[in-house]
Amino acid sequence: MDPSLATSLSFDVLLAGTLPFAEVWLAAAIVGVTASAFASGIPGTLLPISFSSGALLGGWLAILVVALGATVGSLVLYLLFERGSQAALLERYADRLARAEQFTSKAGILPIIGARISGIPHVIITALCALGSLGRSKYVFSTFMGVLPAIVVSATAGTAI
Repeated sequence: MDPSLATSLSFDVLLAGTLPFAEVWLAAAIVGVTASAFASGIPGTLLPISFSSGALLGGWLAILVVALGATVGSLVLYLLFERGSQAALLERYADRLARAEQFTSKAGILPIIGARISGIPHVIITALCALGSLGRSKYVFSTFMGVLPAIVVSATAGTAI
């Protein structure tokens, strides 16, 4: 293969020549994919998405993009749990949910951050927070802080490729 042809067909050259602001479009796509995966409750998507975005976008941009997508997707799932199923679940499991509400109201955000870091599925954490009395702003902050360490490690490893 001709060396000049190989350099002209590289990923960077193709994206830079054919699509203006290619990095911005790629970052927006990664935010959308991450938010969709988190909002749908698909387990185990955070590390592969952060690793691949680290390889494609590089360090800090990948960390910011994946953290934003994970936070937005988690907030969408939180709102779905909060509005969609709270009345039905309260009617059926009022006693158990009262204990969950006591836990989230007394414990604050540190157990939520710890649960995110420890790898408990985000659907379970989100459901407990939405049915408890944690509040949206505390939930968003604790989710962001809880997923950030895993994103940093994985995106940094992806950047090394």
